[in-house]
Amino acid sequence: MSAPDAPAAPTPPAAPAAPRGGHRKLSLGLVIAGTVVALLAIFSIWANRQLLNTDNWVSTSDRLISNEKVDERLANYLAEEVFTGERLEAKLEEALPPKLAPLASVVAGGLHGLAPQIAQKLLEAPRVQALWSDANRKAHEELLQVLDGGGTTITTENGTVTLDLKPLVETLGERVGANELGEQLPVGAGRLTIIHSDELELAQEGVKLLRHLPIVLTLLALILFGLAIWFGGPRRREVLRSVGIGFIVAGAIVLLLRTLGGHYVVDALAKSETGKPAFEAVWGIGTSLLADVARSALAFGVLVVLAAWLAGPTRWATRLRRESAPYVRENRAVAFGAAAALFLLLVAFAPVDAFGRPLGMLILAVLLAVGAELLSRQIARENPA
Repeated sequence: MSAPDAPAAPTPPAAPAAPRGGHRKLSLGLVIAGTVVALLAIFSIWANRQLLNTDNWVSTSDRLISNEKVDERLANYLAEEVFTGERLEAKLEEALPPKLAPLASVVAGGLHGLAPQIAQKLLEAPRVQALWSDANRKAHEELLQVLDGGGTTITTENGTVTLDLKPLVETLGERVGANELGEQLPVGAGRLTIIHSDELELAQEGVKLLRHLPIVLTLLALILFGLAIWFGGPRRREVLRSVGIGFIVAGAIVLLLRTLGGHYVVDALAKSETGKPAFEAVWGIGTSLLADVARSALAFGVLVVLAAWLAGPTRWATRLRRESAPYVRENRAVAFGAAAALFLLLVAFAPVDAFGRPLGMLILAVLLAVGAELLSRQIARENPA
């Protein structure tokens, strides 16, 4: 007789199958594409709000003239414009007695040395700052008109856009005692060229594009992120977390580029170490709105990552869902009430600028409403009555 067969070894329990379904590579590609578009959207929103919004333009110009380093550079420019050539010296020679006429050059030199200090004091005066603010508002409004076809404060002679600072030069001339200097100034004194003729057509086309680009890019980024979540299948929570990280990465890259770009621009424009502080101040003030938009993207990303964590398998998230289950089951409005409370809290305190703007509020409201609905369904599914 043959020996009985040995008992078969027990079969080890099968490992839990990995979730199937979805399109992982497609979802990842859409997240990456959405992040790139979000990055471009941040720059377009900043450019639109900085260049095409008169209130933002005036606010930036007010901050510039209130900056000590910028005032110093602008005062030096105005002083040089006042004393271009020998107009003041000739005027003093005419005004002084013949015996004192040789002193005209000495007096003019002394006034030339004092002019930057006088100009800086002039720029610090509240009345002059108010005039500066009004002039910038009118100038920006007419700049927008120029980009659409005409204006007076900003001219387009020979296709060149210029900003006329002659009134400030004349005021400084009065302060140093040259009351009739304005009549003697050359035609180009105090005029700053903003756009050359070969750039005007390009600027006009750029403005047309810039008016609609922020909305288009923002909606495109949201659509790409939404498709990524949709194609994520059973991994949608992980994809949602990746979307939040995408917003965070886009905002962080913009802040990094702002810092690196500032170093490059300042080094390229500043001819000496003494001029760097003014250019650094101009760069920091001029790109402050860019930093606000980037921080808004970071804030949105953090909210999305928190939402993904709240729906995740961690112990604290699971316990929080379990504790809230009785309230959510009895009244579905509890989840939406909590989302509404969070919405009002974010809008009231506005930790970032986007939460106080219509488009930002709309996006935030949609995200919170969708998140509340999905989370309430998950709670009900995990904790049946």
